[in-house]
Amino acid sequence: MPAASDTGFAFVEHTADIGVRAWGPTPAAAFAATAHGMYAITLGKEPAETTGPTIERTVTVSGETWPDLLVNWLAELLFQFSVEGVVAYEYEFSACAPPRCSATITGIAIESEDQVAGGEIKAVTYHKLKIDVQPECTTVQVIFDI
Repeated sequence: MPAASDTGFAFVEHTADIGVRAWGPTPAAAFAATAHGMYAITLGKEPAETTGPTIERTVTVSGETWPDLLVNWLAELLFQFSVEGVVAYEYEFSACAPPRCSATITGIAIESEDQVAGGEIKAVTYHKLKIDVQPECTTVQVIFDI
């Protein structure tokens, strides 16, 4: 298990899809690390290496359980990426516990498809979804349909 102060992610291999295992000292940190991993899959590189106009917006989702909240959070970020080319790299959470997750995100708006060299994520799934919220560390695993 990662140290309580660590935040990060690793890819999880899956037969036909790909996943992310992420961790952080709080649920908000783990949610941000999971989003970071999702963008790394799609972009084929670190989100911070992408260039474009800087954007800032508030993203708010709801979910009655931790799994619902995580899936809705990632699905909303994926929607904003798919429709507007938004890639977040910084998150300032005002809430991150059922029934609400809300954060001001800072990121960039991709201006060219040439900046996207990874795989297309079609959906966030509940398949093999795990979320473990402990007082000093939250761990998450999510599989993406590609």
